[in-house]
Amino acid sequence: MRGWVSFVCALGLGLGAGVAAQGAPSAGPPATNPPPQTAAASSGPGAPGVPPQADTQSFGFTHVVMKLPEGDEWANMHGGIFCLPEPTRQWTGGAQEQKISPYMDVLRAEMQAAGFKVDGDPDNVFEPTTSTSELQLAAIISEVHLDFCQRLIGYGNTELTGTATIDIEWQLYSTLQKSVRVKVKTHGEGHFPEVTKGGTTALIMAAFKSSVDQLIASDDFRKALAATPSEANGPATPSLETPIDLAGALAAKPRPVSDTTGSVVVIFAGQAMGSAFLVSSDGMLITDAHVVGDAKYVKVRWPDGVEGLGEVVRSDKVRDVAIVKTDPRGRPPISIRHSPMQPGETVFAIGAPLDAKFQSTVTRGVVSAYRTFEGASYIQSDVSVNPGSSGGPLLDEQGEAVGITEGGFQVAGAPSGINLFVPVVDALEFLNAQPK
Repeated sequence: MRGWVSFVCALGLGLGAGVAAQGAPSAGPPATNPPPQTAAASSGPGAPGVPPQADTQSFGFTHVVMKLPEGDEWANMHGGIFCLPEPTRQWTGGAQEQKISPYMDVLRAEMQAAGFKVDGDPDNVFEPTTSTSELQLAAIISEVHLDFCQRLIGYGNTELTGTATIDIEWQLYSTLQKSVRVKVKTHGEGHFPEVTKGGTTALIMAAFKSSVDQLIASDDFRKALAATPSEANGPATPSLETPIDLAGALAAKPRPVSDTTGSVVVIFAGQAMGSAFLVSSDGMLITDAHVVGDAKYVKVRWPDGVEGLGEVVRSDKVRDVAIVKTDPRGRPPISIRHSPMQPGETVFAIGAPLDAKFQSTVTRGVVSAYRTFEGASYIQSDVSVNPGSSGGPLLDEQGEAVGITEGGFQVAGAPSGINLFVPVVDALEFLNAQPK
């Protein structure tokens, strides 16, 4: 921090280089988010009468991003004994990730008082945002305005009077569906008409608390945290489309895991990258729907470096599975296992973790359990996977496909050993793909 803004950093808000006096240039990384339906909450004084929630999913609170308009006059500051005015402060830093700890303390207290379950360990000073929940909450601050007078009362101590307003877009993200489940907009206010210790941190947290209370009062937020899918949505159901024949799938023979890598490809769909594997002799590949996205055509790269075109012939976003048709170039399909695996059985994952240059990476683990989320079943395993592995096969010791890599939970950005795979038999059922 530089100059007059150093007190903000010292108080733990972590506003970063984006907070500067007029004319001080700074930049931060852009914030990108999927575009689901937005739900607006009321901008009243909070939600003191909201009844507790008895049956909701837990969620983690993982991100606070300050994303103010360029040049926004966000602070009207007065200081000194006589509260003399300082120059108006402008935002020049784009989007800035904030230190989450002060926000976490306020949100956790308000959410738990209302009966919601915030994941993570508040006593873990090394990883205060640890969370393994499917749902993750983020706060994107789009407007913040302070009007205050701050006086020093001894070394490092301040007292303050003033007001703060804060506009937040809350996003609740599903790590399984790879999308934002709901957005809620709130407008919070904090007022300190009398002298209060704590400086600007206390003032901003008062406005933030008001926004949290409005989030709690939002029907859309409550519905998104429902512990079970609504009757309207119901459990996921298979496709009723015309069957897709998988030629030669029933004749495919089990083979060593080392031999199956030749039938696993990298998929490129725009800027996205993932994996897929061959399930028919005429070039049908199976992968995740989130790997291909909305693309009609994708690039397919085989382990020997040969590239070709693939056409997305069917995609089921609810079950997150898709089929891509390409030229198999004489490669054999991977045999499909139709009998369920048991916890403790050895499995292998093949994919391109993190980067296409790691194509054909093989990792080993065991089946940990079977899980059900949103009415859909998954295989849980500790076998190592990373972004880029999505859509690749999970194999048994005979080299038969039992699952499709969906994704894994992370704790403070590190793998947790809790990874989920779509059972391949379920995927074929949802895609109405029939082995022949």
